[in-house]
Amino acid sequence: MTLSEIATFAGEKIGKTDSDTVTFLKKSASLNYRRVWAFAPWRETVTSSTYSVSTSTRTVTLGSNVETPLAVAYGDEELMAADLPTIISQDADLLDLDRKGTPTTYLFKGRNTGGTAEIDLFPLLETSGTTSLKVVEKLKCLTRNNYVVDFPPSTDAIDDELRLPHCHQVVLDLTHADALQRERQYEKAASVTQAANADLALMANFELSQVGSIKVITPSSLGELHREEIE
Repeated sequence: MTLSEIATFAGEKIGKTDSDTVTFLKKSASLNYRRVWAFAPWRETVTSSTYSVSTSTRTVTLGSNVETPLAVAYGDEELMAADLPTIISQDADLLDLDRKGTPTTYLFKGRNTGGTAEIDLFPLLETSGTTSLKVVEKLKCLTRNNYVVDFPPSTDAIDDELRLPHCHQVVLDLTHADALQRERQYEKAASVTQAANADLALMANFELSQVGSIKVITPSSLGELHREEIE
């Protein structure tokens, strides 16, 4: 499904498909898709890239569609993620440009003025070579053909298939809930939203369990406690 199709169907569910309603629901669908995209590291949202490292600057500019780095390695060694206060507290000398060596730490700087994600490496690379920086990245919210779903959404984005095909129903339900709110059917909207949130959590847990992550450990039995153990 596309965001346009989701918006139209959500309008049909409340009996309104006029242009104003559908325009509103297209915006709603785009925001709901962005929410679902950001909710978990779905396999379609994560990629990896390699970058060259300079000896003259510690800043590495990531790809234009990167939202945030998830893990970074220089060669075969994983780098530790840190913020500036942590760097200051642990080794303030790392901030000096004359402190050089093999990078061990990275700082996610956010986005530059052009909107592209950047990271800084510490210490500054001492000797240039062929070793690459490997970055596992969470992508920006994209459609199947790599159109960024922004707000308000572009025509290309809302008319392209979604990259998360398994999340169509959740996006539709959340958009339907927005349509109900617009009609002041607040109680029904809350019920639809609650069900959609539950489905989203189940899908995220299933996705994470498939890649071997243990998110919740629930003991089947705590055994029997004797009186003296309780007291």
